Amino acid sequence: MTRVRSEHLRDGGVLQLVLEHAPVNSLSHPMRLALWQALEAADADASVRAIVIGGAGRGFSAGGDYAELHSPLQRRWPALSAHLFPRIEACTKPVIAAIHGFAVGGGFELALACHYRIAQRDARIALPELKHGVVPPSGSQRLPRAVGVRRALALILAAEPVRADRYAETPLFARLCDADPLAAARAFAAALEPGRPPASALLRHRPLERTGAAEAIAACRARLADAAVPSQAALRCIDVVECAVRAADFDGGLAAAKQIHDELSARAGAGSA
Repeated sequence: MTRVRSEHLRDGGVLQLVLEHAPVNSLSHPMRLALWQALEAADADASVRAIVIGGAGRGFSAGGDYAELHSPLQRRWPALSAHLFPRIEACTKPVIAAIHGFAVGGGFELALACHYRIAQRDARIALPELKHGVVPPSGSQRLPRAVGVRRALALILAAEPVRADRYAETPLFARLCDADPLAAARAFAAALEPGRPPASALLRHRPLERTGAAEAIAACRARLADAAVPSQAALRCIDVVECAVRAADFDGGLAAAKQIHDELSARAGAGSA
C-alpha cells in the first residue's frame, strides 16, 4: 500500500502526515502525488496550525524509488525538487519533519525542505547520490546553509549514513530526541506561534557562510586528483556545492545544480538503456 495517513490532532491544531510505502517509504510517483494532495488540503484547512511529516515502519524515507529510475515516472509531476519541495516551502503553516530510523537521498532532501526537523539522535541521514552516478541537486544547496560547506561536502562525498546527533550543535535540527520523534515533533509544533512561519525558518533563506568555502572546495578537489581514476560523479558533487557558494541567491545555485544533475542523469539513463 502507498498512502499518506492523515491524523488531525485537534487539541493543538497539528496535522500529522505519515508516509506509508513499505519497506522504506520510497518517494514513488503515487507517494509524491499523495503527499502533494495532503499538503494542499492541510494548507486550506483553517483548523490546521502546523503540519508534521513522519514515516511509518523502520524509517522516515529512503528517497527515490529505484523502480522508477530513468523512467518517465521519475519525471512525472509532481517531481521532488521542481514541485514538491517548493510546495512545502510555500505552506502557510509550519511543516516539521519527524525523522526516525533513516532519512536518505530524496527523503533527507524532503526533510531539508521543511521549516523544521526533529530527529531521533541515532537516526541515520545520508545523501548517497554519488553511488548512483548523480548529484543531490537540492540537498547540495540547503545542507551547506545548515552545517557549512566543509561538513556538507564531507557528507555528500562520503555518501554513507551518519548519526543525526553528529550535527547537534548546528541549525540542521530544531530538536533531537531519544525516542518517538513524531511525539516530539507534535509537541514542538503545538508550541509554535500561530500563523505563517518566518521566512528565516526555511534553509533556502539562511545565509550561506562563505568564509573558508573556497579552501574546503579546493581541498576536496585536490584529494580526488590524487586518486588513480577520479570519480566524475564525485567531482560533480563538488561542483554542485560550489554552485551554492558562487550563486547570487538560492534559486540561482539550485538551477545550476539541477542542470548538472540532469546531465548526469541523462548520461546514466542512456548507459542503462
